[in-house]
Amino acid sequence: MNQVGHLEELNKKYYDKGLRIIAVSNESIGLLQAQVVEARGGKYWIASDPERATVAGYITPGRRGIPHAYLIDATGTVVSEGVPDSGRIEQLLEGVFDPALGRDLHKSLKAAVKSYEKGDYGKAHAAAARYLENEDRVISSDATFLQERCVACANFNKGLVEGGIKQKDFTTVYADLKMISKKFAGMEIAQWAAAKKKELDGSAEVATEMKAWKALKKARSKEAGAKGKAKKLGPARKAYKSIVKKYPGTRAAKMAEQALKSLPQ
Repeated sequence: MNQVGHLEELNKKYYDKGLRIIAVSNESIGLLQAQVVEARGGKYWIASDPERATVAGYITPGRRGIPHAYLIDATGTVVSEGVPDSGRIEQLLEGVFDPALGRDLHKSLKAAVKSYEKGDYGKAHAAAARYLENEDRVISSDATFLQERCVACANFNKGLVEGGIKQKDFTTVYADLKMISKKFAGMEIAQWAAAKKKELDGSAEVATEMKAWKALKKARSKEAGAKGKAKKLGPARKAYKSIVKKYPGTRAAKMAEQALKSLPQ
């Protein structure tokens, strides 16, 4: 619990660069919601694993497993143990998209650069386009570089959306699609985002997943309201069972099953 503040700082600083912090505990989701999210302000991903299967997959026999931190690269390989410092994270993220330009561009592109740094990638891309055919090779080269950075950022976010869809994390996917439509307006990815949203809106599976997730949030609120007291967990237990029965096979149903296992009797 004492690491929540530090982890939240790392999450805020490096999330846009590709870092994902996932806290896994054997405690119930409701208790984690109350103790980590509400009480301590943790905004990173939190998972409940009452059977400690996650820890069993990583911990070295004879070594203390909880609390413990692992830094894992994109291939799933553990590259270090213990809560990492900024230097180690930055080293690992060298191969991941970094929104920083990394060099100064010609003053003619000042407005375009400003838009880029504000996260208005579509606006920056359009502004840079006006200088692509400039007679000054430095200006045209810098304009091309800036557009390429906008496209690289677009591809990075597209990958996040596609990964979210595979994981059936549609709440995050919809939020990312909304962000893409706004920040990349005028670029090809904005059209892709609109088409993808339309596709998801028309999917019965997605609709079911979203309904199940909404029900799960309500069930978690009921559990959090019980504050770990077994006698007050009846409504939460009933809500979780309803999700498992009504939305079988969904991501929320699997989480509801795990929540039921972790509830004190």
